[in-house]
Amino acid sequence: MALYTFQCFTVFRKRSDEDRDFLFLRQNVLMFFLHFVAFTVLYLEIGEVTVLLFYAAQAVYLAAVLLLFTKIYPKASRLLVNNMCMLITVGFIMITRLSYDQSIKQFQIIVVSTVVALIIPVLIRKLRFITKMYWFYTLVGIGLLALVAIAAQSTNGAKLSFSFGGISVQPSEFVKIIYVFAIAGLLKNARDFRRVAIATGLAALHVLILVVSRDLGSAVIFFVTYLVVLFVATKNPFYVLAGLLAGSGAAVGAYFLFSHIRVRVQAWRDPFADYQVGGYQISQSLFSIAAGSWFGTGLYQGSPEAIPYVEQDFMFSAIAEELGSIFGICLILVCMSCFIMFVNIAMQLTNRFYRLVAVGLGATYATQVFLTIGGGIKLIPMTGVTLPLVSYGGSSALSTLIMFSIVQGLYMLQRDEEKKNERKIFYQENRPYQEPYRGGAAYPTYGSQGGYAPDGWSGGDRPYGRDGYGYGPDEYGRDGYGYEPDEYGSDGYGEDGYGYEPEEYGYGPDQYGSDEYQETPYEERPDRRYW
Repeated sequence: MALYTFQCFTVFRKRSDEDRDFLFLRQNVLMFFLHFVAFTVLYLEIGEVTVLLFYAAQAVYLAAVLLLFTKIYPKASRLLVNNMCMLITVGFIMITRLSYDQSIKQFQIIVVSTVVALIIPVLIRKLRFITKMYWFYTLVGIGLLALVAIAAQSTNGAKLSFSFGGISVQPSEFVKIIYVFAIAGLLKNARDFRRVAIATGLAALHVLILVVSRDLGSAVIFFVTYLVVLFVATKNPFYVLAGLLAGSGAAVGAYFLFSHIRVRVQAWRDPFADYQVGGYQISQSLFSIAAGSWFGTGLYQGSPEAIPYVEQDFMFSAIAEELGSIFGICLILVCMSCFIMFVNIAMQLTNRFYRLVAVGLGATYATQVFLTIGGGIKLIPMTGVTLPLVSYGGSSALSTLIMFSIVQGLYMLQRDEEKKNERKIFYQENRPYQEPYRGGAAYPTYGSQGGYAPDGWSGGDRPYGRDGYGYGPDEYGRDGYGYEPDEYGSDGYGEDGYGYEPEEYGYGPDQYGSDEYQETPYEERPDRRYW
């Protein structure tokens, strides 16, 4: 894991495609090796052949994802694909360790979610009208959150999900993606305070509904994401400062208004004071991390199952206990490299809407990682969010895979634009030219009065003339002024194709150069003119 993590950052130093491809291949080998070793231990512990079959199915899935993404989308970011597969691999290992039945269900959800995610980049590249539907995104997001607050079933006091035929769906996981598209559209042309105020009010409405639903983790994610997108859109730190002050005031008010928030804050401040009730989860989490030390106790050698909801809210603590704190730190760095790639891709995008979407999705992902790990190590109060692609949870897995695929689609859009610009530059640098046409009998001189007409039709028998100066910019010359600077005319001085470098022969006193070069250098001529 340490070698894989190290290569996540050394890839940014590689200049050639061959070096990067070889590094990505090494990452794949390390990932499959980790997967093989871990499932060997799981098989020896469980002792059932079904574990080997399950391992084979997972290995085929991982190989298929790597192959399909690179073949269907050759312009996709290989680092994001590798990191996505590594996080899924760690999730497969730990969920199988904690609950074999849940691991089978999670694997099925991951496979279906990946099929959906493979379609997303195509939609991003083809459906350009999505940049104009931000009011639709806003209404859908607010409507879904309001529906959850009114009709969703309650889990531990929070209204989070709906159940359909035994399948639980958490709408807020998908609304956070719609929300990013909404605020990106609202802020893409944020030039005045009125526009910012409208976007802020709508974002605050999302957060308020989540607070009423007691989904505190999602509320924090929505709040932080908006501040990040707002700053990138406006470049105004005053808005961020005002948002932080308003958020701090709202947090203090929520502490006194909602009892469940007070319970979580008190458990964070002193988990052992109320060990049997509010502080039990965080206390067990701290015990697990301490027991694992740097190198971990090994799979099945710890007791992570003592933590309530460990496979959802405290997966990092289970990883730190049995795989070690070093492994946990490497996992954090892999997540950080994903965020860096999100931001890196965003900064390359020229379309303002797409840039804000990439930044917003990166902020959403990073905030969720910070909340779940920070809550598990007692850095912040518990918020009840999952570790993306690692924790158990179908809605979380699907939404995260969609987020990664959206960013991949944006990355490929930028690569397409770069390719287009490269072809344009190559064409301009290598376009052909021909000897200037002197005009026919009907047009004894040059240009529209003799030679080429300004609209592209010929005064004699050759087209492509422009404004009387020689050749048109599209095929036979440079901007209508004669020849390329490396042949006959130089840097716009020999406009009719007759001029030479000024340090050699000079030009005539008129604007376009004399028909015959001068013996006296241009700088020494008393009648020289600058134009």
